Amino acid sequence: MLSKTRRTHLQSTMNVPRLPVLTAVALAVACDVLFVPASRAESMPPQSVREAVAICYELAHATGSDGQSPYAAKTDSISSLPAAWVVPCLSAFVSATPAGANWLASGLDRAVDRLGDAVPVNALALFVGDATHATRARSLAFGWIKARDGARAAALLDSMLDDPALDLRRAAVEKLLVSVAQANETTQRDAYRRGLASARDVDQIEPIVEWLSEHGERMDVATVLGFVRNWRVSEAFDNAKGVGFAKAYLPETKEGGAVHTTGWKAIESADKHGGIDLNAAVELKKGILAYAVATVQMPHAGPAEVRIGSPCAVAVWVNGTPVMSHEIYHASEAIDQYVATADFHNGANTVMVKCCQNEQTEPWAVDWKFQLRICDALGKPLATQKKNAGGSDAE
Repeated sequence: MLSKTRRTHLQSTMNVPRLPVLTAVALAVACDVLFVPASRAESMPPQSVREAVAICYELAHATGSDGQSPYAAKTDSISSLPAAWVVPCLSAFVSATPAGANWLASGLDRAVDRLGDAVPVNALALFVGDATHATRARSLAFGWIKARDGARAAALLDSMLDDPALDLRRAAVEKLLVSVAQANETTQRDAYRRGLASARDVDQIEPIVEWLSEHGERMDVATVLGFVRNWRVSEAFDNAKGVGFAKAYLPETKEGGAVHTTGWKAIESADKHGGIDLNAAVELKKGILAYAVATVQMPHAGPAEVRIGSPCAVAVWVNGTPVMSHEIYHASEAIDQYVATADFHNGANTVMVKCCQNEQTEPWAVDWKFQLRICDALGKPLATQKKNAGGSDAE
């Protein structure tokens, strides 16, 4: 026999009304929505263009330290965009970090691939044609157009010889030169001159210079690229065991760039890429360093990019102010290998390079040299030198 307490409990339980099956299912669905995992919620398609753009801006601000999962989910989310939202989402590139631009491009590329022929080519063409938009966004959109309408993309290039997006500018120069391949020499010469004025990549500039030189126009690559070729070079300083890179020898202790170069050797580079060979200028020896000083003329005051390449450890000063230092030996060598922005005066400025040679004895470690030029952000040379600006030994 059940106790009174137990009977009461059973009666109360039996009297509870049962929920209809559909209501129970609805509650279960509601609970599932309310407790969606964060990663799954972030990967859900945006419900409006405003939400889509907001997600794109979140992606654009990604950094390398934020972790992968949240951004992967947001990338999945924007990959399902409708066609009309693609162009508004490109606006997020305006403030993108390097990592963020990669995430954003990945998601939008997936969206465009999914859309196929529904991609809004006309709207994209208008976007690409507006040079005020972010260069990465315009280049991405141009690629989408080119994949679907090559003629439309080619037509856009006609107005891009001076474009701020370097890849679009390069493509415009290439199209120009190809278009005159069968033309008469006068037409070709005009096109090559225009192409040279617009080109910024060394591998594109060199064949243009070669063609013009072969057709009677005296020029050289070093001048076109704006390398600083006249320098005064110091004697050798000690860099045994690498001690010299961090040591401030007398030339770098002068304020305002007023380095006394009396007795220093004046050299002028004859290299097509403006290379300064310190083995020839100073001596062929290991474990030493030298300073090189040049006076350059700038067309206006303000910031400009100092671009240097060297297989050795280098540091650079402009008017006595440190600009960059790279204590790396024989890892690689390339034009514009290192780039930093410095402030310049209108007119004369002093640039000093410290170039260090280590004690490696392998044949590939013999080179001791550098090349330097000063450009705007797109690579247009700005600095010039008066004839024999390096001076003579008598100075």
